[in-house]
Amino acid sequence: MKTILGVSLLAASITIAAIAGTTDSATPPADHSGRPGQAFRHAKMAVVAERLGLNDAQKAKLKELRQQTATAVQAVQANSSLTEAQKAAQIKSLRGNARDQMRAVLTDDQRAKLAELRSHPRMLNGLAMHRMHLAMLARRLELTPDQRASIRDIQVKTMAAVKPIRADSNLTTEAKRAKVRELVQASRAQVRGLLTPEQQTKLERMRRRLLAPLGPLG
Repeated sequence: MKTILGVSLLAASITIAAIAGTTDSATPPADHSGRPGQAFRHAKMAVVAERLGLNDAQKAKLKELRQQTATAVQAVQANSSLTEAQKAAQIKSLRGNARDQMRAVLTDDQRAKLAELRSHPRMLNGLAMHRMHLAMLARRLELTPDQRASIRDIQVKTMAAVKPIRADSNLTTEAKRAKVRELVQASRAQVRGLLTPEQQTKLERMRRRLLAPLGPLG
């Protein structure tokens, strides 16, 4: 579990933890009701779609099922002839049926991957959080589509390079950490090389603001 989480979050956070120096968080942001916010849910769905390798037809069908379910749930909630208990039961049934229909859209391999993802909720939450952080960073730095694509390429290559290090039984834990640290530093330099001088200045300002609460530790 720790290995999977470490590799996944490292690749997802190259432009965040490795560049900006922020800390990780696998706790989803909450809206005013205390439940995960809409942006987080969207990020989580995007992570799942990416990890499962959904094709366009599957994405479209799943989106259609989500919309149909949301409409049906709203209708139940607005039905004044139902008691709260009846509403809860009907909504539970609607969502259960929707999950079954969504699973039917997936291949056997994708269903197995989905089960694996759901068995590690902290990892999935962390990946979604990092996706949100990266999107925020991209907006604030005003990254171009080409820059985003290049950064994503660096992330993918870094993850591919980390996996064999984690799996190398001939290396000590400290040796693995040292090699991974070298990869992170190299990735940091690569990503910074993609930024304009103005973007680098913005990034440094963001880094200072984020680390300011740590005082000398930052």
